[in-house]
Amino acid sequence: MKIKKLEIKGYKNLKVVLEHQSDAIALIGNNGSGKSNLLEALSIIFKNLYTEENSTPFDYIVEYVNSDNQTIKIEKKSSQLNYFVNGETHISIKDFLPKKVIAIYSGEEDRLWRKCYAPFYLDFVKDINKSAREGIMSYNQTPKMLYLNKYYWHISLLSLLLSDLEENQKFVKEVLSISKVNKIKFDFNKANYKEYKSSLVLDFVGKIDDKSEYTLAQFKKIIDDNDFNINDVYKYLYLAYSPKDSKIINDIQIKFNDHLSIESLSEGEKKLLLLKSAFEFAEQEDSLFILDEPDAHIHINNKDKITSIVEPYKVNRQIVITTHSPTVTKAINNEELFMMDDGEIIERKEQEIIENLTGAFWNKHQQSTFLSSNKKLILLVEGKHDKIHIRNAYTKLSNEFPLLDFDIYSLGSETKIHPFMLGLYETDLKEDVTYIAIYDNDSAGNNTLNKAGFEKEAENCGYRKLKEDKIKHNHFFATRLIKPEDFTEDCTIETMYESNKYQEAYQEAITKYLPYFSNKSIDKINKEIKDSSKNILAEKSKSYEIEDFKNFRPLFTLLSKIVSDNSTTETELTNELFLFKNARGHFNNEDESFTLLSGSKIDKEYTQATNQAYKTKRDALISSLNHTVEENEIVINQDYEFNSPSGAAKFVNGGNRNGWTSWKNENSESLKDKFKPE
Repeated sequence: MKIKKLEIKGYKNLKVVLEHQSDAIALIGNNGSGKSNLLEALSIIFKNLYTEENSTPFDYIVEYVNSDNQTIKIEKKSSQLNYFVNGETHISIKDFLPKKVIAIYSGEEDRLWRKCYAPFYLDFVKDINKSAREGIMSYNQTPKMLYLNKYYWHISLLSLLLSDLEENQKFVKEVLSISKVNKIKFDFNKANYKEYKSSLVLDFVGKIDDKSEYTLAQFKKIIDDNDFNINDVYKYLYLAYSPKDSKIINDIQIKFNDHLSIESLSEGEKKLLLLKSAFEFAEQEDSLFILDEPDAHIHINNKDKITSIVEPYKVNRQIVITTHSPTVTKAINNEELFMMDDGEIIERKEQEIIENLTGAFWNKHQQSTFLSSNKKLILLVEGKHDKIHIRNAYTKLSNEFPLLDFDIYSLGSETKIHPFMLGLYETDLKEDVTYIAIYDNDSAGNNTLNKAGFEKEAENCGYRKLKEDKIKHNHFFATRLIKPEDFTEDCTIETMYESNKYQEAYQEAITKYLPYFSNKSIDKINKEIKDSSKNILAEKSKSYEIEDFKNFRPLFTLLSKIVSDNSTTETELTNELFLFKNARGHFNNEDESFTLLSGSKIDKEYTQATNQAYKTKRDALISSLNHTVEENEIVINQDYEFNSPSGAAKFVNGGNRNGWTSWKNENSESLKDKFKPE
């Protein structure tokens, strides 16, 4: 099957409209972008279609083509569910559904399992147990909704070991590094045999239970002598091993390379094993495979193996994969790649624009992160260390500069900043955002700034704008790092600290490299020590005290001035930021609504006087919003408009709070002071 069109609206934050003609669907995006929500929604859709329940709690359209070249369209709107095959209405869609929906994830995360697959599996097992008790056991098929995780490593490895296909043998030897299989050991549960009748699974187990331990050659001979297909072996092992109360096989152990077992494999190897066997044996054509971040926790050297495993199986299966790995993303065709942000697919045009502007120095994930930013202020810096130090400094000094709510991106060198800015302007991409470039205050940064096309009108204010003949919007600016007092040399981000800080980092780097001077040129040694000292300083800066960042204050003051000098007052929604606890927002004086801004932190616990009705209402709202849970607070990762300041304050506080007096600006003026003075 191949999904050609997918629309999902109303499930969590999803507002998905996706159309494509490629072999796979790869989803990337920041945490909270909706990738996992889309996988859940797909699982819910087909779970309810398999069980013929019209209980899917959201509207959707899914259109796909099967191996018989039939176009199937399923549309749910409100309570109405309509089926079409080649444009003609059908009463039932049962015969045209995917053969299976298979979710693959071998980590500890079980959200997808709990929400979508566990009920289906438990019903399946309940039916098996009921049939077993009644002596009519005839189950010979795995569930339509199949979830494969770490519990199926042994079945997966045994099936691959039994296969004669060259590619499978190559995978075992080269990817898993298994050169020798010592023994295969089964723990049979013969006490359950008497309850099972007319079962191909029981027939299979009856062929292998003469003894509990085999060599690979011995076990393979039984399979060959009885003409068992390896796909069926995989299925029978799954069925014999799965039901909790009616297992025929309690355990399978495989010893290889003299003293190793599956537990000896790395997490990455076990994930690749699960992936390979699922594609090879779980189901063939006309199935939907859902891969939820299969690259998680896999060593970077093995990430490219994921795409090499997936590639041969794309032809007759629909594969939907989410990933955070630039290595995996780089190997995926552009037409298969979809960037997500806030539950929506980012438009292809935006993806193409950012690819043209940054393809030489940003990977797809960096591009997606930029496109997904909802900040109205973006800082552009030369290198990765600039980004780290400015971010760490602002984390410590943020209470002093509440207007600076920004994202920051490094472009790799000073020469790339101006072309990137000009490209953003010429394409009108993110035209409501203010961009400020921060150059090193050294010869390279100054030369580039002077040549790059920034006018000098505001130079006396400490910053520059793009030249007037280049721009009609006042939202592209550039400045230099501000040198610490009494510092006269070239100023890079490292010299924003007191000299003892980068002296310590340099000394640590020298000590680290003392044993490695042999057979290296002095220039190479110097470069490696310099790079190492920068990395050490960046890491140490995460734990510096607030006053260690004192030299960053003038820079943040200047950035605040740029924002203030060039802000607009065309909207009734005030540009002024109001703060309460660790939350921030904007007040709309026209209708007295209050917008809580993305990144705000709200109390995890409720106040003692809060009633249950509000707790239930607030919990439901939190669940519907993009959020992350910290130890004592919950971070809201999207803007949300409340009808009143008090409604927003109550949400932040976890209980009643007067928003008119709670929300205050940087001058400690409350909303009441500004908009309702007595």
